[in-house]
Amino acid sequence: MTPTRETTDRAPAGVVIEDLHKAYGDNEVLKGIDMTVEPGEVVCLIGASGSGKSTLLRCVNRLEDPNRGTITVGTHEATHADVDLDAMRREIGMVFQQFNLFPHLSVLDNCTITPRRVLRQSRSAAEQEAMTQLRRVGLEELAQRRPDQLSGGQQQRVAIARALTMRPKLMLFDEPTSALDPETVGDVLAIMRDLAGGGMTMIVVTHEMGFAREVADRVVFLDRGRVMEEGPAAQVIADPQQPRTRDFLRRVLNPTQVDLED
Repeated sequence: MTPTRETTDRAPAGVVIEDLHKAYGDNEVLKGIDMTVEPGEVVCLIGASGSGKSTLLRCVNRLEDPNRGTITVGTHEATHADVDLDAMRREIGMVFQQFNLFPHLSVLDNCTITPRRVLRQSRSAAEQEAMTQLRRVGLEELAQRRPDQLSGGQQQRVAIARALTMRPKLMLFDEPTSALDPETVGDVLAIMRDLAGGGMTMIVVTHEMGFAREVADRVVFLDRGRVMEEGPAAQVIADPQQPRTRDFLRRVLNPTQVDLED
């Protein structure tokens, strides 16, 4: 059941993707993606490795340049030649599979460097916001430690706090739990549930079907660069309509059984 949403203190950003194509040489990774994410909605992207999920996410933030199609994030047409990418990216937080923390900086400094350099915040204002977000992810007592003194789960929670210090309207998560030990996955997913419950617009690439079923408003299944199926999370996961979706979910939800059958 999707959590009750509250109103955020900033107007959330919706996303509209139309006829999106992306190729690397002769390898066409995205083959005409159409997708809309309403403000305040949580959408989970699922699919096998190589289906285009991460590439799609990176195109939204223009870390990858599409070959064709349009992407609109809030009031920004991300694919327009004259888009102010810096202004657009200030409204987007992104959390990757790897944590991408600066190893030579403390947790606190990792969380303040972008607000200070991009938003021109004073050190005191940036540190106050950073401590608020570190408290939110349960790591305020580790503010002076460096990344190599933290577990993988703690580093990923710092990465989320760092993204939140910019007060984004949209959060993008690219398989944020895939590099974590099983016992630390729950802590990260709990934070994401909290963000969803607070009304944050989120696009999440994930293999955590339980999380998708519980938190997502919609699930989009990508297969070989195309949207094969989409719909309410509970419906798609429990009763997929397309054979490719059924096959994928069977393998994800019952890996031992599939191995034995295969």
